Amino acid sequence: MLAGLVAAWFYVPGALAMAATLAIMLGSYAYVLTPLIGEQALPWPIRNLPLISDAAENLLFRSNGVMAALLGVLLGATMGFVFGVIWVFIGPFEESVVDGIATVFGSVAIGIAVGMLYAAYRVLFERRILQINGARRLSRREAEFILPLVAEATARLGLTNHPCVLIDDTREPNAFAYTRHIVICRGLLEEFNYDREPIAAVLAHELVHWRNGDALSAVFVRGVALPLYLLQAGGGWLRARARNSVLRFLVWVVFWPVFVTVQYFVVPMQSADSRRAEYRADEGAVLAGHRDGMRQVLNLRRSFEDGRNGWVAAVCASHPPNELRLERLEEPGKDYRLPDKDSPAMPLPVLLTNDLD
Repeated sequence: MLAGLVAAWFYVPGALAMAATLAIMLGSYAYVLTPLIGEQALPWPIRNLPLISDAAENLLFRSNGVMAALLGVLLGATMGFVFGVIWVFIGPFEESVVDGIATVFGSVAIGIAVGMLYAAYRVLFERRILQINGARRLSRREAEFILPLVAEATARLGLTNHPCVLIDDTREPNAFAYTRHIVICRGLLEEFNYDREPIAAVLAHELVHWRNGDALSAVFVRGVALPLYLLQAGGGWLRARARNSVLRFLVWVVFWPVFVTVQYFVVPMQSADSRRAEYRADEGAVLAGHRDGMRQVLNLRRSFEDGRNGWVAAVCASHPPNELRLERLEEPGKDYRLPDKDSPAMPLPVLLTNDLD
């Protein structure tokens, strides 16, 4: 949550834009003027230091202003970013310290309030949103097969109830836990030919996600960073529909601070939380007695639980590598070697006519 709160409500994209602007300006200024004004380009404290001033001056001239330009870029980027973060709060702090602190806490409160409102909207309208995205109720046959597995996993995990289960008719082997629903893709059932053990393992895995509130916390964080989400989605939409490279470049010029903030500031924080949640859900499936089933699922060459919606596409939420998840599921004292016995059968090699000669 902290990453999204700071990035969206403390104007990190604006600070990046200001940092880039000042870096270019100071770097260009230093590169052009250093060969012209000589030692005057050095800050006066350095010019007055014995030995160091001569070494710095020699370095500047030997580099033809390149070193001065690099220092200008570094100084400009640092000053620009710091000023870009605090400039909104300078006015209130000039009035009084109380006004400044109130402005900071006000930004935090607005971000949290937006997150709560967005989470409430997603929870209240979740079923309708899922239906629009293609989820449907279970058929009679699907209910007879899936619901007993859900009830068994619920009992093994010590839960008193479970969320509603829906089906998505896509052929990808995926499963998703939401705040009030679990969605199983038809492709997951077909991938394992309706084998109860791996499917029960996936259901237990998703129930742990649901019990831990992983979906609810993700929705809340998404709401906290809603301004970034909207800008990222809008910029991505425009860039995808730009008909030529010039238009795509112009879109990038306008939205690059948002893209960079999301990709290199929000993503690492979100990905770390997502990986920890996946490990916890895997452990829950093992505690429910589905170690072998979970290993079957993770040995799929196509991973399940891909992106869920636009926000995941925006922030690139990640899962740990399947091999590392398999490593954590190893039973103590048991030998696990490659190729894994739980892996799907490898396709037979195709022999060409020349190979038979």
